[in-house]
Amino acid sequence: PAVRTYTVHESDDLVAKCNVFYGKWIPDESYPLYNASQCPFAERGFDCVVNGRRDRGYQKWRWQPKNCEIPRFNVQEILGKLHGKRIVFVGDSLSRTQWESMICLLMQGVQDKRNVYEINGNKITKRIRFLGVYFSSYNLRVDFYRSVFLVQPGSAPRHAPKRVKSTVKLDKLDDMSKEWIDSDFLIFNSGHWWTPTKLFDIAVYASFSPCCSNIVTKYRTARTAGRSLKLGMGIASAFRTALETWVSWVESSVNRNRTRVFFRTFESSHW
Repeated sequence: PAVRTYTVHESDDLVAKCNVFYGKWIPDESYPLYNASQCPFAERGFDCVVNGRRDRGYQKWRWQPKNCEIPRFNVQEILGKLHGKRIVFVGDSLSRTQWESMICLLMQGVQDKRNVYEINGNKITKRIRFLGVYFSSYNLRVDFYRSVFLVQPGSAPRHAPKRVKSTVKLDKLDDMSKEWIDSDFLIFNSGHWWTPTKLFDIAVYASFSPCCSNIVTKYRTARTAGRSLKLGMGIASAFRTALETWVSWVESSVNRNRTRVFFRTFESSHW
């Protein structure tokens, strides 16, 4: 979809003058900023030290933009600014691990770690669709919603071809999207599930609701229970359509006077 950009306030000199995407990784002996082995919200599967990695050099890198400096993470200052706020991460495992890292970073500024807890008492796993961590001393919520496609997943319609096991409805955002709106920061990602391995091997196909079936007329479709099931759509086209649905939802549903919205771009290597 067309990329929409928004004007950065001139008073924010750092953001206005700094292209943080143009730079390189440099060694920094003062890193890491937290010990993953001591953070209860860091998945054990991603704790390399606990899982036997002996070297520590991989932890001592930080990103350095070419023409500017990124301020060091000042946890007390950030916790103060986030008092009473709600941060929501939405996406796949990349979003979840970013959520975990954010919580571990913020916990460094909390003296009594018992004041930080998952609101439903859930353990951190990759399968659960919602996790919410509350910093009670700061009235701060940091939530994660697992929505790997961002749009609505579903089962195969009645009378669909046998190879169709499930669908993604490209014109409908995930049913959980209503839970994301009441937030101060919304961070999205999607991309790594839009691949042949993730889609075709588990037999996921695109579908549209009745109101929007005219979108798919140039593709071979199967009419199933009032919906158009798109059988010949390329992954790139499906991903683009899903992102167009997401953009429309952001523009129509999110109060951008309150909520700052970010989309994490696709990266070339998963881990």
